[in-house]
Amino acid sequence: MSNDKLSGNVYLYQRFSSQAQEGNSSLYRQGEAQREWLSNHPGCEVVELEGKPLIDAGISAFSGKHLSSGSLGRLVAAIESKVVPKGSIILVEHFSRISRMAITETEKLLDKIWDHDISIVTARDQSIYSPKMRDDLTTRMRLILEIDKAHSDSKWRSEKVKSSWLRRENNAKENKIPPKMRMPFWLNREGGLNEFADVVRDIFKLHAQGLGQVLIERSLRKKYGEIKPLININPTKIIRIIQNPKCIGLVYNEKLYEAVVKDEVFYNAQRICKERLFTSVRPDRKWPLHGLVKCGHCGSGMSIQQSADSLPLLRCSRKQRSGGESCDAPTTFPYVVAYHFFSVYVEPLILAKISDVKRSSTSHVQKAELKYKLKERQEKLADLKDHYKNSEKVSVTIFSLMEELDAEINDIVNQLAEVQAEIERNLNLAAISNEMVELSYSDPLQYNLELNRIGNKIFLKNKELSFSLEENKVIAKFKFTHYDRKSKAYQCIFYGSKDYFKKSEFVTEVRTCDWDVDRLLNPHKDRDFSAKDAARTFYYSKLYSESSNLDILLQDDKL
Repeated sequence: MSNDKLSGNVYLYQRFSSQAQEGNSSLYRQGEAQREWLSNHPGCEVVELEGKPLIDAGISAFSGKHLSSGSLGRLVAAIESKVVPKGSIILVEHFSRISRMAITETEKLLDKIWDHDISIVTARDQSIYSPKMRDDLTTRMRLILEIDKAHSDSKWRSEKVKSSWLRRENNAKENKIPPKMRMPFWLNREGGLNEFADVVRDIFKLHAQGLGQVLIERSLRKKYGEIKPLININPTKIIRIIQNPKCIGLVYNEKLYEAVVKDEVFYNAQRICKERLFTSVRPDRKWPLHGLVKCGHCGSGMSIQQSADSLPLLRCSRKQRSGGESCDAPTTFPYVVAYHFFSVYVEPLILAKISDVKRSSTSHVQKAELKYKLKERQEKLADLKDHYKNSEKVSVTIFSLMEELDAEINDIVNQLAEVQAEIERNLNLAAISNEMVELSYSDPLQYNLELNRIGNKIFLKNKELSFSLEENKVIAKFKFTHYDRKSKAYQCIFYGSKDYFKKSEFVTEVRTCDWDVDRLLNPHKDRDFSAKDAARTFYYSKLYSESSNLDILLQDDKL
């Protein structure tokens, strides 16, 4: 294949390895080389994967993280699932953007790409690495030398950075000395807040309101104009700001800088990011279950669709986008069945949990903080193990750090178990706040956001709905068996945990005559529904509670 005859779909891939490079000219230089190459190949057409650019910002190609959790991994998965058509091209600036891994690992990556008739083109030196050249000795040797050079260079840099990192971390932990490093835009050289601190606070505020990175960027530009921190701002950078521990003054797990937001705000934001709570939440949502139902087959969100005056249906978003190829879930599921399960068996539990969080958030913030620390230490331990494994010399210091991290991880896991047990003990099913109940009919959009923020989802798999209150421990299931045309009702079976329900299994039905589109859109409209009524729902639904408060609340009007 000659360079001047190339044609077909082109996927642009860009990458830089250090977060310190963010905002500099790295992406511009890569894009410039790619644009110049494309201008000389009019037969090539640039396409995007799922409408998103393939950029790995601050992700190393030496460790392979760009494959496990980056855009290149997303592209390779699309290639293997045949979403990327044969004959396509991956265009990069240099080959080192694709890989800085060892020769063996890089060749495995190339085989995955070449096996599906995909070529790699490097824009700077006009080189083509196509499947037809995999057995060409000259090309193979040139490629091996290129791989070895990239890997050796990264290995030398890694050793240098690791040594500096260990020294700075020791100074921070033992001597409380803030490391000399590039400061984020809201901190001055001494680690104190500057005039741009409010920009970061607004980012967290908007993120907590359910806005995505693109909408956050627009809101910031509208409010602040073209101030310096917003010159190079983009959606990727916004999420990195939200995840930056320096927002609460942390560096090497020591509070050495001035915090721009409170710990509670920061750790709640991490929980929202980690659990992707607002992924399926959109500003134009109108259905009460928007964003709350997930596909149990593939993990994607379920879209809610309704036409004319018919009752709405649930569909797997991924199955719909891929034309049925990426998920084996049933085509549709009656929304009314899902809403019945939610309103009768699930909603009171979520209301109780939200009320507990708002009433006493200490345990929940502590849980979010411990989860954040656990993830950070697990990633650090994995990184050290990889470095220890690939080091030519055995480092006693690194081995000692690994042992310390392993002990810290075990301690955090034990603390998490204790905090979780405390949360479950304090969950008072009778103490549902009037504020949350009133919100359900006074501001449905904000109520929906609160439901999504708490993190509990209903999963739909094989016509069965399931709900977990904490840590994926399923406490309720609702199986749709068939539709009875004579009674015009969906026949279902309920399965409940004995910890929360008096009856662990019974047959019930959901009648279509009890519902219409307006009632599904506004289920709490024009209803005199109080916290007392919400608690009473437990009684009527045969939900079980050992709380004496519930008996007191209902003592005047028990059946």
